[in-house]
Amino acid sequence: MKKFSSIILAGLVCALPAFAQQEELPNRLILQNSIGNVSGYVLDRIDNISFARVEGEAKANVEIFSADTDMINLAVTKNEYCTSYKLSVVPAVVANAYNDLTLITYIDRDSSTPVFYDDYTNAELTGIELNPGSDYVLVTIGIDRYGVEDGVVRAPFSTPAATVVGNPQIATEVVDQQERSFSIKFTPNEDVSEYYCVADKAGAMQQSYEMFGPMFGFSSITDLIIAWGVTHTGEEVITWNAMDPNTEYEVFYVALDQNGNPAPYQYITTSTSSKGGEGDAWVDIELGEYIYNDWGDEMLPSQFLTFTPNDQSSCYRFGVYLAEKYDPIADEIKADLCSDPEQPMVYWFFYEPTTTDFQINPNTECVAIAAAKNVNGEWGKVNEFRFTTADKPEGDPTGAKAARTPANGNVKSRVLKLTNKATFNHTPGKCPVMGKPAKIQLH
Repeated sequence: MKKFSSIILAGLVCALPAFAQQEELPNRLILQNSIGNVSGYVLDRIDNISFARVEGEAKANVEIFSADTDMINLAVTKNEYCTSYKLSVVPAVVANAYNDLTLITYIDRDSSTPVFYDDYTNAELTGIELNPGSDYVLVTIGIDRYGVEDGVVRAPFSTPAATVVGNPQIATEVVDQQERSFSIKFTPNEDVSEYYCVADKAGAMQQSYEMFGPMFGFSSITDLIIAWGVTHTGEEVITWNAMDPNTEYEVFYVALDQNGNPAPYQYITTSTSSKGGEGDAWVDIELGEYIYNDWGDEMLPSQFLTFTPNDQSSCYRFGVYLAEKYDPIADEIKADLCSDPEQPMVYWFFYEPTTTDFQINPNTECVAIAAAKNVNGEWGKVNEFRFTTADKPEGDPTGAKAARTPANGNVKSRVLKLTNKATFNHTPGKCPVMGKPAKIQLH
């Protein structure tokens, strides 16, 4: 006979009237934990549902005596509530980003993670391959007598740096600084086999490492530099383009010895030159042609607009809205337009004149808005440009479709169409930036 807890049965009975109104009874038991992971069971296949109690948290405590890239000397001691445990080594940036339940889920994705049953006073954990000069956390997951994964214990440690042959060093010199670019000359000595370099905004590298490290499994900033950099050999002048004006940057670089072992990373500080002035920043808006245009194998009506900042502008933003959606909340939209991102975002700001088209149906009243900041970071007045599309677009209407009407009234722009499809935008030699704006979604 199947056994069910009286509490669960009471809950099911209470739920039955709602299901009865739909003339359907539940046939699944769905469990969801506190981080949203869901597991389910077919009710006909459940033999028993019950509750149990364990007085304390099942844990396997760890002490690390020494650590290398291929071996860890340690002790593990289970407490009285722990019958077995899992043990795994993860990069510290991963462990630090996850709470205990998320870390359990992360480790459980690897079905080869072993389960241990014994205590160890002086054991050697082998069969591992860790990076030199990196930070890791040895994690145990305590399992109680019911087979439930419970307490998480974290033991941080660092591996020794690689033994470097010779003295690989790189001399660096900033040789050019423009509004949107800078160039650095790298001169490696004879002990350098190759080198990698990555640029990020000044003071942002640690944040980039903590943000993207768990995604890529980096164990050190050196890992990040090599993964996101481009291989260089010999003396070279390297130029970074499409950078933000009036911004300080740090370029991190790693030299490898003749055996491919990395020396400690270094960095050089540089900046782009100023763009704009201290006067009133302004963006002109000009209406362009209205045609049928290709939007991913679909011919849709497209209205072109050109946004041109004045010489006082350091950067600017723009958007196009259906007038009926814009007018009731115009002040809110303009406030969002004149805002900085909470974290670096690709295509949040524009710098040069931009011409792009927007999906808009015929005879539709719209409002294009744009605003710019001057060199002091002061926002200028928002330019509100009202227009109504023509009776029909120019060009061949064969196979054309109507533009999709956005629920929020924010009309889709071609120049930003693809940015919402990626979580980050990465160019080799630069740290990635997020690809989806957080407030006004200029797509």
